[in-house]
Amino acid sequence: GFFETHPYVDVLVHHEGEESFNQILVENLEKKPNFTTISGLTVNVNEQEVKTAPRSRLVSIAETPSPYLDGSFDELLADNPQGLQYNTSVESARGCPFRCSFCEIGEQYYAKVKTSYDKTKQEIDWIAENEIEYVTDANSNFGMKYEQDLDLAHYVKGVKEQTEYPHAYRVTWMKGKADKVLEIAKVFEEARAQKGMTIALQSMNPDVLKAIMRKNVDGGKLKEFIELYEGENIGSYVELIWGLPEETVESFKDGVAQIMNYGYHNYLDIHLMMLLPNAPIGAHDYIEKYGIRTSTTQPRFSHRHITEELNEDTVEFITETNTLTREEWIEGHQFRWAIIFGHYLGPLQFIARGLDKIYGISLREFYENFLKYAQTHPDTFAGREYALIKENLYDILDNKRHWGYVIDGAGDINWAVDESTCIKLAKDHNKDLFYTEMREFVFTLYPHLQHNVVEELFQYQMSRLSSPEVDYPLQECFTYNIHDVIEKEAPLQKEDNTIQFNSKSYKSDLFTWAKEVLWFGRRVGKYKAAAEKVE
Repeated sequence: GFFETHPYVDVLVHHEGEESFNQILVENLEKKPNFTTISGLTVNVNEQEVKTAPRSRLVSIAETPSPYLDGSFDELLADNPQGLQYNTSVESARGCPFRCSFCEIGEQYYAKVKTSYDKTKQEIDWIAENEIEYVTDANSNFGMKYEQDLDLAHYVKGVKEQTEYPHAYRVTWMKGKADKVLEIAKVFEEARAQKGMTIALQSMNPDVLKAIMRKNVDGGKLKEFIELYEGENIGSYVELIWGLPEETVESFKDGVAQIMNYGYHNYLDIHLMMLLPNAPIGAHDYIEKYGIRTSTTQPRFSHRHITEELNEDTVEFITETNTLTREEWIEGHQFRWAIIFGHYLGPLQFIARGLDKIYGISLREFYENFLKYAQTHPDTFAGREYALIKENLYDILDNKRHWGYVIDGAGDINWAVDESTCIKLAKDHNKDLFYTEMREFVFTLYPHLQHNVVEELFQYQMSRLSSPEVDYPLQECFTYNIHDVIEKEAPLQKEDNTIQFNSKSYKSDLFTWAKEVLWFGRRVGKYKAAAEKVE
């Protein structure tokens, strides 16, 4: 049993823990505490599992104590000699009516949504008072309670206008209702607190969606949502998960290509599937049915300090299924890196889109060939990154190292692999080297391409990518209508034109650029410098 292999555990708390934990603390004051009298637990009694009566859900989450408001964190904030920057989480609502098998909240117990808007507003005041930049709202479907969520968005906007905090307020948007939540998104956008509109797809494979009890919007509706956001100048991002049951490497690549072919080029977030023990996917029968095997690793946290205290903390990532070997999972991981780093953080996006529009070289073909180039050219920038990430991935999956990388000059925190490649690339000598090598890659693979057209694609690419080294605005002259080809789907033609590129100037401050562009701003496309023709 569980307690035989984990004898140091005294009590397991099931579902909501606030009341259970409170009663555990009170019972522990007794000379001979008897935890079996408390509902919602499994208790270790001589290494035997004693399960107590189920606990009903809380009547309200509005009355649960807040560690922000009760002073629990006051000492931590006051005694901060390292000058650490803290992030916070709030919970304006709890519960979800959906039943996705990969999610711990995807069960009947949490189907009814409970809210706590007044307390959340008080916590936002506390967050602003303590100058905390980044907030995550644990509400699983922001926008479902439309009036309350719209009111909360206005409250966040008002507080930020008065105090400048928080800088970012991240929410998980209601599924499949882009048109309904748009007005709320506009409020966050006006406050410059927007972290991007979520289009949560998880997979484009119908077999996968059936296995995880998920239903997506159809392709036409998805394209409509994308166009709706872009028409309102609202940043959005699509979510997929790599490693779900019934997914294959080919179906995963097909799904990514399908999203790009819809004309979506803002940001694609591809999560790695973690086996959550309390989610339906963690049930024994489900694991057996889909042949799920996992790798034990450290938690995949980014933007944190690497400390030895966290080395013993582990999680389980799905790295094998009936349709996926471990080596295929690693292949998919490397494809994920190429797509996010190259396309959805920008360093290859405009080259790839230009080659697609002008010469019909598909986006999938381009990135698959880029990966082959990186594999077969280990002495190049891309080759070294590919090899380093893959080599370290084996150690990560064997629980021998942490995820991500600490990059010199970008703070004493770890960055995800796609971010770390972009940070290295932002340094001038690497940037020049990388694009010299990419010219060789393109012209060797596609020798029939017009040299002067491709050179202007590279010029546009390098100018369009936000850089901490550039003092904006920047103007560049072109002899082809490259900008209109990429952004307006115009046919290629000779045309003398000047494009002005604009972004925030970071005066070579690599860490601030990485934090604001790659971390806070990735989901709203801040890696792209704005571009417009100069008349």
